[in-house]
Amino acid sequence: MNLRLAERWKRMGNRGPDVGVMLLFALLAGLFLWGAHAMAYPEHGCVRMGKGNSGPLQCSPRQLLANARWLLLLGVLAALPVVYIVWGWILAMARPLPPEKQWPE
Repeated sequence: MNLRLAERWKRMGNRGPDVGVMLLFALLAGLFLWGAHAMAYPEHGCVRMGKGNSGPLQCSPRQLLANARWLLLLGVLAALPVVYIVWGWILAMARPLPPEKQWPE
């Protein structure tokens, strides 16, 4: 089975900007997911719900989990562009190539 992957990759052209966008959105998604985990499982049991040290202290596990779900949703939304770009690459690699040149014998 001859997949000719090198020819398929060359046909796709320069993918540098796509990789940069993917890295940015993957970093953003990772930060949201880390924040959701930190909020759902706080180190000391309570989280300040304001900027810095201001705001009310939230200790209710139910409320913390509800707030963590919103961060989780934002993380999933930030990961969607990465999935979209990778899906486009898969479709571009799956398109048929022109037939190979056959040398006369």
